[in-house]
Amino acid sequence: MDNFIRRALGVATVGAVMTMAPAAWAEIKIGIVAPLSGPAANSGISMREAYEAAVQQANDAGGIDMNGEKQMIEVVVEDSASRPEVGVSAAQKLLTRDDVDILIGDSIASSVTLALMEVVPSFGKFAMSGQPVSIEIAKKIKSDPKKYANFWKSSFNSDAYGAVLYETVDWLTSEDKVTADDKTIAFIVEDTDYGKSNIEFTAPHFKDAGWTVVAEETVPLGHADFYPQLSKLRSDEPDVIISIFTSVNSGIALVKQMDEQGMDPLHMGVYYPIRPEFLEGVGEAANGLLWTPWMFDPANNPEHQEFADQFKSLTGLEADGDHAQGYCQMKMLLDNISRAGSVKPTALSEAFATTDYSCVIARYVYDTEIHTPKIGGEYLPVPMAQIQDGASQVVYPLSTATSEYQPVK
Repeated sequence: MDNFIRRALGVATVGAVMTMAPAAWAEIKIGIVAPLSGPAANSGISMREAYEAAVQQANDAGGIDMNGEKQMIEVVVEDSASRPEVGVSAAQKLLTRDDVDILIGDSIASSVTLALMEVVPSFGKFAMSGQPVSIEIAKKIKSDPKKYANFWKSSFNSDAYGAVLYETVDWLTSEDKVTADDKTIAFIVEDTDYGKSNIEFTAPHFKDAGWTVVAEETVPLGHADFYPQLSKLRSDEPDVIISIFTSVNSGIALVKQMDEQGMDPLHMGVYYPIRPEFLEGVGEAANGLLWTPWMFDPANNPEHQEFADQFKSLTGLEADGDHAQGYCQMKMLLDNISRAGSVKPTALSEAFATTDYSCVIARYVYDTEIHTPKIGGEYLPVPMAQIQDGASQVVYPLSTATSEYQPVK
């Protein structure tokens, strides 16, 4: 049967039961630091499920090819709870007691990743991050290429969000689809490296175009009471509000509270609507929200739907955007291990530098100066979606749009 996962993996069976390879069989051990508890646990658990699924498929096929021989993979996962100090402790356990060959950390939190980068180099192991996008990670790599020679990112940088947020607003206002007479913008973001770096690289786009930032509200990770912030914003009356959270519960609370108070600026969300729990928790109040990055769209993309069907057959789970990203990241890593023929950090870094790997949501090719995947339609896409009648539709860029922008009623 010529289906997506069998083409990608060479797997003989599609309906395999999910079981990890016994440790006695494992010849390559991958440690993963992920938020399995705390405000970002939903995403961390999805990433773990996706990583494990990709590894299990490889093991079901007899392992990955290493210089003509098959080797099995073992995954060991530790909880970071999205807290840097907890993540560092988890990584130290994985690198010492568990003696993993490779570390993935953090799967979600930029702040944890930045902390891990100060610890991992001393262990002489290869490491990569999962979804963290803070540009501070890339800045560290560029500032000390020797120290961070063997640390690579699996996702884009926060400046990619800044570009698509501004470009979408510029397109909407220039086409008179949205009115912004005062050209004012406000931010509500979580108080993390992720949230703050997104302001850092988004606000200048607007300021350079003559916009005024009237508020930069930061709230603790997992915050759910936005009435004080919204009271302030009601007086500021911004034309655009941008909210940025890794906690889906924060996004649910903000959107519902804005709806309760009858606030109707152009609202743009970053990351949190990727979670299926968001629409379940918000309902009709989500209609009209613009958000990014809508990278996994099984309703409109046949290849994405094929992956979703295969993923459910293999795991019993409904695939979400985090699953798609985690699956592709692990697949890319396994391919690079195979091409390197080794788990030695230098060999793996050489393989990552020459990566050209296509998966269901992206083609991974690296900017080798900052160890970050290239972005854009040809590589890792960062599209803008709008929630319309309870479903997300890509509205920008126009070349990949699945629907026209609908004015908020």
